[in-house]
Amino acid sequence: MKLDTEILLRDLYRLDPAGAQMMEELQHHVQRFVMAADALGDIPAAFWDGVPVERMNRMNLPVEYGGMPLTATALRRAVTFERIGRICPALPMSMPGPGLSMPPVLSLGTPAQRTAYFERFCGQARPVWGAFAITEPQGGSDATTMRTVARADGDDFILDGEKCFITSGARASAVVVFATLDPAKGRFGVRAFLVERGTPGFRIDRSEDMLGLRASQLSVLSFQACRVPAASMLGHTGRRGPLIDAFTGAQRAWDYMRPALAAGINGTCAGILAHARRCLDEGRAPLTRAQVEAAHATLGPFQARVHAAQLLALRAAWKFDRGERASLDASLAKATSATLAMDLAHRLAALLPLQAASRGDPLEKFVRDAKAFDILEGTGDMQRLMIARAFQEAA
Repeated sequence: MKLDTEILLRDLYRLDPAGAQMMEELQHHVQRFVMAADALGDIPAAFWDGVPVERMNRMNLPVEYGGMPLTATALRRAVTFERIGRICPALPMSMPGPGLSMPPVLSLGTPAQRTAYFERFCGQARPVWGAFAITEPQGGSDATTMRTVARADGDDFILDGEKCFITSGARASAVVVFATLDPAKGRFGVRAFLVERGTPGFRIDRSEDMLGLRASQLSVLSFQACRVPAASMLGHTGRRGPLIDAFTGAQRAWDYMRPALAAGINGTCAGILAHARRCLDEGRAPLTRAQVEAAHATLGPFQARVHAAQLLALRAAWKFDRGERASLDASLAKATSATLAMDLAHRLAALLPLQAASRGDPLEKFVRDAKAFDILEGTGDMQRLMIARAFQEAA
């Protein structure tokens, strides 16, 4: 199997012609709203005019629940994310559908829970979002220090706590919320609950005014005496529910999303490299011809790094689809792509300082987005720590 994004994309387009047409149309449509979405920090209302919303809602669904072949596997999703990422990294993260909530519902939920949850995204002419809430203000990237608690009360559970940096949290019709039944048990006390928007005690506190990836809209959610039925616990099959380690569902979500995120970052890096080369060739920087040629030469290694990062992301997605352990590969892919973006942003800012400092310029936006890449879906430092531990254990 040759892991090349262009070859994979051509094969994928042949497999799903309708999805391919939608993808091409979506790319052109996204291009029109990139800077407006960044300025607004949200998806402009006009974005939804003339786009196939019903199909977009189903892009991230499993095929057996109405999903599209175009994104039916982690590998296909990585290929499509990379292509759209060349235009804009934030808008793909903002697209409707279950998003990061899909893997835990699929891996932890009962058949009835999966059917009920995924059906909400089908046949809808309006955008419908789901969300995934695990990160907390005090715990940062260490989800095992969770302070959001779930207390059994008859046939219900009562949730109390706060979640932060929740992608599309303010847009979601339902949120998969991770809470602990017993903090002393660490990850083994964690359970996942499906909480509907509008449930008493569930509040959307705010959406952050972010530096980069602004259209992805990260929100702060709080739960104060939020009563949910016991049946909302993913995997619940009786009054007390099974002893399911819901943290495994969270890890599966990260293993699924990080290759796609890395692929999107790689696409963004490839796109901005092409833009920077055009800027140099068109004389937008006060450089002599010799200096322009030297600048082009310094960008060559970055092109090679983009290709290497692409292969890491595709390998991680491929392993996930094969049912193999992909956590290390997903962390390698995400950390490599995010570091590449940061290094490239620094280099391009030195070559094209006026563009990097001008609000509304694609390069200025990339510099801001590059820092957000390093934080999103697990900070770069956390990824590198996980990688080091994995190699130490394997030694």
